[in-house]
Amino acid sequence: MSLSILSKTPSLCLSFIFSCIPASALKKKMVTVVASTSPTHISPLNRFQSPETNIPLSLVENCNSMDQLKQIHLQAIRKGLASDSIIHFKMIAFCCTHESGCLNYARYLFDTIPQPNLYIWNTMIKGYSRINCPQYAVSMYKEMLEKSVKPDHYTFPFLLNGFTSEVALQCGKPIHAHVWKLGFDSNVFVQNGLIRVYSVCFQIDSARGVFDVSSKTDVVTWNTMISGCNRSELFEESMKLFYAMEKRVLPTSVTLVSVLSTSSKLKDLDAGKRVHQYVTSGKVEPNLTLENALIDIEVECLLRRSS
Repeated sequence: MSLSILSKTPSLCLSFIFSCIPASALKKKMVTVVASTSPTHISPLNRFQSPETNIPLSLVENCNSMDQLKQIHLQAIRKGLASDSIIHFKMIAFCCTHESGCLNYARYLFDTIPQPNLYIWNTMIKGYSRINCPQYAVSMYKEMLEKSVKPDHYTFPFLLNGFTSEVALQCGKPIHAHVWKLGFDSNVFVQNGLIRVYSVCFQIDSARGVFDVSSKTDVVTWNTMISGCNRSELFEESMKLFYAMEKRVLPTSVTLVSVLSTSSKLKDLDAGKRVHQYVTSGKVEPNLTLENALIDIEVECLLRRSS
């Protein structure tokens, strides 16, 4: 089938993307919603009734549980608002982003929309990434392309940030090729996602390739690259990156935790002292993880002095 969006992407790239998805996942819905998740046997919602309008938008915004959401959904159906796009989006957003949200129900709602817009596709992709189901996020991306919906600069970070090492190894390069063909390769959030993807599957040269062409003005870019080097046990390279980073952007607590881990591996106590100065000078606000890492390095220093 010839699709306008697919015509911009090499056939080999897209066929590889599609091959990353299990055949069973492509032939049926990704998630089957059992009868218990449908909005039945629901108590009245009179206490949530908005006096200003019949559209329960404020109810969705103040929703705290799936039980409440199902009641709101039932109320929308009874008021003939089941096809209201705004209500649909807010309910799907709750399912995908709230800690008590349910992606099964999000998919159930999604499947009732004749033509989901890009925001809803992105929200579903983000939701699957959030619950560590990157294979379903990739499958949603594949479905989106089949519907001729063009990704934007939000799609790829949502998609890439959920990749596990296995999915990254299978789909990282094809997705990167699609990023490049669509012109999002210079977007800093997409770059950070690509660096992370290559790092988690130990393709550190590819990660460094993305890093080298980035603007290097975003601290997350540096942190992701330093973390990737640590993951691949390239500790000296990690320290070089840190020293170069100091000349460009101010490190964060995330940076300093990575550097302390590196300095411990290299037995570089001077680097540990350097990190300590960032905290004592007030340049970086410490968190519990950083404080614990500093304690560990200080203990190591004491042990070395006594030996």
